[in-house]
This record gives sequence, structure tokens and C-alpha cells, in this order.
Amino acid sequence: MRQRVITGIIGGAFIAFVTYIGGFIYDFVYFGITCIAIYEISKIFFDNGFDYGSILNYLLSLSLFLTKYAENKFLFSFILFTFISINFLIFVFNKNVDVKKMSEITFIGCYVVFFMYHMMMMNGSQFVWLVYIIAFGSDTFAYFTGKLLGKRKLYPEVSPNKTIEGAIGGIIGCVVISILYFNYLRINKLFYIIIFSVCASVFSMVGDLSASKIKREFGIKDFGKFLPGHGGILDRFDSVLFVAPIVYYFVNYFI
Repeated sequence: MRQRVITGIIGGAFIAFVTYIGGFIYDFVYFGITCIAIYEISKIFFDNGFDYGSILNYLLSLSLFLTKYAENKFLFSFILFTFISINFLIFVFNKNVDVKKMSEITFIGCYVVFFMYHMMMMNGSQFVWLVYIIAFGSDTFAYFTGKLLGKRKLYPEVSPNKTIEGAIGGIIGCVVISILYFNYLRINKLFYIIIFSVCASVFSMVGDLSASKIKREFGIKDFGKFLPGHGGILDRFDSVLFVAPIVYYFVNYFI
């Protein structure tokens, strides 16, 4: 527990500092986080962190990282098209590659690279803090509500400790802290904020449960050992992966 707390404090302070600074350093840190996450999940899927499938996703991550500094607004779509096309070409012309392998490569590209890229796209935005507030705040409220009031299991086959009461507590907590944060920013679209908060909290839980289901299917406890006491990068950023796109699109289309 002591190691977990120390890692949490140091890691949280580092991410907060990098987010506050923003700019190239922020993008580079999240590029590094994405690459570590690719390595962790590739070790599980392919038993090799540098399999050709993981290399494709490293290249996808690098390309999206560089895209941020290019002026061509169509480059993002072209990179995604190229990634998918190369994946299909290898599938067609390499008899050792089956649909399962191709699907796993694409899954990593969507789940890790594309979702995490939304954190880069919010670089310098005051709303990037909302991702942390929701992802970690919702989880905290759910944990303590579940501890105090939890009786009915939410999804015991995947996460036996999560309860329905905890999930409701997480949603309510997420709504409250979101309203407070938007009020701090002097944004008073209450109806939209409540709908957004509920969706964001649900997606935060989906991110957590998705990671848990992957680990259960492969019979592992953690994705890695990069963060002592916490596991791997994906063990800490599983909720962030799903919350970041929700925040990004809500802010751009409804605020």
C-alpha cells in the first residue's frame, strides 16, 4: 500500500506538471505513454512487444504525434486510412496472418492509439483537467460508495468487487464535480453538463471494465510493472482512454 501511495503521488504530480506546462513536452509525454501502453498490450496479445503488429501501432502513434505539427488538416484521415490499408495488405499477402491477428492489431490501434490521441488534441485546453477529474474522481466516488453501501454486484464475471451502488455513487459524484468545474469556468449549460457527466462516468466505468475483461481473458493480474504498486500504464489509464474522447467531442460540439 505504501508503494502504491508513493507511486500515485509522484505519478500524479508528474502528469499534473506536464499538463500545466503543455506544449511539446506534454505531447511527447503522452506519445511515450501511448508507446508503453502498446508494448504492454502487445506482450499480452502477441507475446512480443515488438511484433510486426505492435510496430504498426508504434508507427501509427508516431505519425499521429507528428501530425499535430503539420498544417495539412487531411493528414489525420490519411494516416488512419494508411494504417488500416497496410493491415489488410499484410493479411491478404501473408498466409501466416489470419483474421484474428489482423483484428487484434486494429483493436490496439483503436483502443490504445486513437483513444489516447484525444489527450494530445486537448493539449493546452482548460478542459483536459476535466478528463482527470472525471476518470479518477468517478472511480474514487464509486470505490467509497461501494465500500459503504455496496451490496449488489455490478459485473461479477469481470470485476467481482464492483457494485451497482458503487456505480451509482460514481455517476452522482461525477455529476457534482463536473458541475463545480464548469461553474468555475463560468459555463452554465446545466442540462448538457448533467447529460455529459452521466455519459462520461459510464464510459469511465466501461474503460475500467474493458481493461478488466481483457486481463481476465488472458489470465493476468496487471498489464505490466511500469508503475510499482499500480501495475502497468494501461492499469492506470484505462478510464482515461474512454473519458478523453467524450470530453473532447462534448467540448467541441456542445460548449
